[in-house]
Amino acid sequence: MNGNVKIINYNTNADSIVASAGRISTTPGSAGEIYEKSCARERESNRNLIRKILSSGHKSVLEHVSVNLAFDNVSVFVEQFMIEFRLASFTVKSRRYVDFGQMGYYIPDFSEHESLSQIYREHMDSLFALYDDFVEKGVPKEDARFLLPYCFKSNFYCTLNARELEKVMGEMMYGRGKYYPELAALGKDLYRQCEEILPYLSAGNYHYDETEEILAEELGKKRIFPEGHTELMELISAPDEPEQLICKAAAMKRSLSCEDSQFSDKRLQGRVLQALLKDERKRELEQAHFTFRFNRISLAGVTHLVRHRMQSVIIPDYFRAYDFEEYVFPESVRRAGLERPYREAFEKSGKVLADMLAAGLPERDSVYFLLSGLTIPVITTMNANELETFMRLRTCNRAQWEIKQCADALLQTLREEYPVLFSLYGPACYMLGYCPEGKMTCGKMEEMRSRYMADHE
Repeated sequence: MNGNVKIINYNTNADSIVASAGRISTTPGSAGEIYEKSCARERESNRNLIRKILSSGHKSVLEHVSVNLAFDNVSVFVEQFMIEFRLASFTVKSRRYVDFGQMGYYIPDFSEHESLSQIYREHMDSLFALYDDFVEKGVPKEDARFLLPYCFKSNFYCTLNARELEKVMGEMMYGRGKYYPELAALGKDLYRQCEEILPYLSAGNYHYDETEEILAEELGKKRIFPEGHTELMELISAPDEPEQLICKAAAMKRSLSCEDSQFSDKRLQGRVLQALLKDERKRELEQAHFTFRFNRISLAGVTHLVRHRMQSVIIPDYFRAYDFEEYVFPESVRRAGLERPYREAFEKSGKVLADMLAAGLPERDSVYFLLSGLTIPVITTMNANELETFMRLRTCNRAQWEIKQCADALLQTLREEYPVLFSLYGPACYMLGYCPEGKMTCGKMEEMRSRYMADHE
């Protein structure tokens, strides 16, 4: 049985809250008084006002309502689709610690290609059996998961405001999700649930995307993996003097002179940056943006990356970006003597998918065949504040090894280009002077601090 989504909680006084937000701009009285008057009105009176406000394009009033969603037994592809909505909060079942051998998998609609249904099931069953075998033979779950196809079932919670919920439903039904029956069905179900509790929500107004057509016409459909990119990551764009820019912002915030010439001194930059990193509100760091590309990050690794909300990330369409010869290879698999079956799993999956596409499988359904270990290129932009969070968490020994490799490679590049700023970045123990992990500590704090100190000298 395939999955579902359910609204498990929302502001039961949502109509009064949104209507109050609509009235406060033009109505005399305090916020509390306006809310009480809205609560005293008939529900339909509030809803009519809300519809009028929304028809004028003033949708910020919806942001005062919070909605909690539970996704049960949907494919991990749905999880990845959802987690890219940055104005939402997510908690998922971890593939690093939970055994997914019996979790099950999503089955596309094979009614028009019934002959393919059995092939699909047999192939997916074989992959889950291989996952179980790897775990039984001592491969950590976080490495065995690279064998899991992207149809495996996921369970997670999502919390978002009503305006973002509108966007989610629209994307599912009429945007990127409309090509995937699973996503489109979930969007329609959400919309049906909203018709009673939040009936003024719409599903958006989506237009045909001409960009792909233009690019295909001008550039052709070239392979997404450019030849010659051997580096794990590369810095694409950054400000010329990020340290100076941040220091100028710090001076302006404190109503001090902020001429360029005053902040050319590296020693002063270092002192200011060290002080800023101790601040709870590091808005000055957000003035400097860095764009970089991870040339090879697994689908599982993408999940770790996109958890960082304050970034602008570009992920290629999965159904076009895959290459079954491009995947991560965990050292634990080599140590367990399982290299051959691991590599054969990717080779066989590529062959099965090719055969099924030739037999009529819709191209979009290829996403469910992709193994979690397949790698794709990803471009993202983070400001220096978010990079501080990213480095503090992802260069830590407790981070999953692949995302740690990516973070370490990025940090090394940034330190080479901007040593004054990024020599201060690293794992939490390096930046804070103590380990915040409690009982989960790796027990190597001094070793880690010495390593990251040596790396920038």
